[in-house]
Amino acid sequence: MSIKKCVITKGIYENEELRLLVSFDEKDNAVDLINIDNTRVGLTCEATVEKVLKDIDSCILKLSIGEKGFIENRKLNPEEYIYRQSENKKVCQGDKFFVSISQDPKGTKPCSCLFKSKEQTNLKNECGYIDTIDFYIESFVPEDCEIVSDIPEVISNYPKIREYNDDYSLWKLYDFTKIIDKAISKISYLKSGGNIVIEQTEAMTVVDVNSASNSGKTSSMDTNLEALEAIVREMRLRSISGIIIVDLLKVSKEQEQILINRFKELTKEDISKIGVHGFTKLGLLEITRSRIYAPISTCVK
Repeated sequence: MSIKKCVITKGIYENEELRLLVSFDEKDNAVDLINIDNTRVGLTCEATVEKVLKDIDSCILKLSIGEKGFIENRKLNPEEYIYRQSENKKVCQGDKFFVSISQDPKGTKPCSCLFKSKEQTNLKNECGYIDTIDFYIESFVPEDCEIVSDIPEVISNYPKIREYNDDYSLWKLYDFTKIIDKAISKISYLKSGGNIVIEQTEAMTVVDVNSASNSGKTSSMDTNLEALEAIVREMRLRSISGIIIVDLLKVSKEQEQILINRFKELTKEDISKIGVHGFTKLGLLEITRSRIYAPISTCVK
């Protein structure tokens, strides 16, 4: 799923204005779907150490945006602090420095942060989403990717972004309403006639693979292989993270290993860290995926 195009635009969804960054692959399939007004990822802010967690060598931070942050002490550079309480300790309560947010918070958990030196810091937050776009482009977008937008303040901040000024909006051109509808639907349909049902809960996400109208037409293994490709796409598009349990169609132990290897291959280009933990005794595939962006389902009504 290499990114070939990025579209940054705004439109109305369910009577609410949304600003979106949507990337596409070489087949014009949506890859990442990010509400840039909702996410904090990439945002640079000042951090004050609220509590030093000695047992896990980390800190809880109070961020200048009014939220809590979390950072590992090994990522800190005392020479670049704004203010230090003590020259004898690497970090103390009350120390101040700059960070950028690397993961959106989930529930009451604090935002994960990365340390930033003074030279790296550019507090250009007059548009809250500019840092978010910076982070995505610099981290995940290849040099040859086409980037297009119809938002004036975005275009003025990025010389490489192509301005779109046709009367027919980018929102309608790419039918983002339909893309969002699919991304928040519980069911994703397979070309063979089967489907996958995605149930997101607070504790985990459960994915059920069904042969549906494809029953008896192709083997369980073929349906599973097709479903894995769809699951990989949907995990990224929906920003699904945490524990993911997949109930695939029943196959042999040898075929289970083939499915594991195939899943690892498919997730090599994912922007998040993926862990494949194998099949349980009940035949359920266990997966973990690290969190970066908030799911689009939490960003719309």
